[in-house]
Amino acid sequence: MWQSKAACLNEDSSLFLTGVTSRVMKAKAICATCAVIDECLGFALANEDTEPHVYGGLTGDERAPLIAEMREVALADAENAL
Repeated sequence: MWQSKAACLNEDSSLFLTGVTSRVMKAKAICATCAVIDECLGFALANEDTEPHVYGGLTGDERAPLIAEMREVALADAENAL
């Protein structure tokens, strides 16, 4: 799976918890070098993960509006299908 190729694979997972700016910046720097950043972000979005940690280079707060937009699009698509 994509996780085995992640740049963060051998990193301390607590690094990816948000709340400390320097930690978030380091986590995002690791994500920026990752070959599977798109898959990671896609996983977080598909699971509607807004927990306070970095996934795919974004924090939960940064992912929340994307998830809300995805929900709106899905609702509009469902309404248009009727």
